Amino acid sequence: MICITGHGQNQSAAKGLLVRAATIASIFLLSINASTGQEISALREHDINQLIEITADRLEVRQRENIALFIGSVEAVQGDMVFLADELTVFYDPEDTGATPSIARLDARGTVQLSTPSESAESEWGIYDVARRLITLGGDVTLRRGETIIRGDRLELDLTSGVIKFDSVGEGDSEGRVRGRFKAPETDNGSS
Repeated sequence: MICITGHGQNQSAAKGLLVRAATIASIFLLSINASTGQEISALREHDINQLIEITADRLEVRQRENIALFIGSVEAVQGDMVFLADELTVFYDPEDTGATPSIARLDARGTVQLSTPSESAESEWGIYDVARRLITLGGDVTLRRGETIIRGDRLELDLTSGVIKFDSVGEGDSEGRVRGRFKAPETDNGSS
C-alpha cells in the first residue's frame, strides 16, 4: 500500500510521481499480455447453446455428407457474436438424427470477420468448433479493441475462458512475430 502524506508542492510532486509509476506499471502489464499473446475476450462464457442464424446469397445442402455450404455475403449470428465470410461450410453432428441436426463446426473462407460489442477480428479463414468452444482464425489476423491493435498469423479464442492466443509462423509481413499497438492510459501529469 502506498500513502502520500505532506502538504502543498511536496504532496503534488508525490502524487505526480505516483501517477507516472502507475502509468509505467500499466504499460508493463499490457506488454506482458502482448508478449504472451494472450488477451481476454468479451466472448468469455459465450452461450454456445443460442441459435445460430445464417444468411447468404446461396445455400447448397449435402445431406449425405452432413454439410451445408453457404455462399456469398455470409452472415452467421449467435447472440452478440457476428461471423462474416465469403463462404461458410456448416458441419452437422452426424450422431444427431433429429429433425433439426445440431451444428458441430463452421468453416469460413474468403474475407472473414468476427465481431463482438467490444472487439473485431479479420482474417483469411476461420473455424468455429462449437463442441470444443473454440474459434480459430488464420491468415493475416488483425484484432482490434478500441485503439489496441494486435496482428499475427493465427488467433485462438477459447469461449469458456475468454483467453485469446496469438501465434505467428513467419509468413507474409509478420516476420515471424506477433505485433501489438497499445494506447497508454492518459494521466494527469501532476500539474494543478
